[in-house]
Amino acid sequence: MKPVGKWILAKSLIGGQKTTEAGIIYNERSSSKIIPAKVEAVGNKLTEDIQVGDTIWWDVSKIKDGYAGSHVVHQDWVEFVERN
Repeated sequence: MKPVGKWILAKSLIGGQKTTEAGIIYNERSSSKIIPAKVEAVGNKLTEDIQVGDTIWWDVSKIKDGYAGSHVVHQDWVEFVERN
């Protein structure tokens, strides 16, 4: 999948099911509305310097379906970019 315009395809670095060393399964949650995600693809009209492989910190409150997995994120929702 390739986003168009000012959209970014990013995979969340938190959320979803996790397992402790003791074998306990739990759903990871964040108390912050700004979460990290790895950029998988970028649209062709971004005006910010965001590249595939970067880690973005974006405002998850802009969506309603939780933050585990991959999301299409608008560049205006991105607060920070970390070049990897």
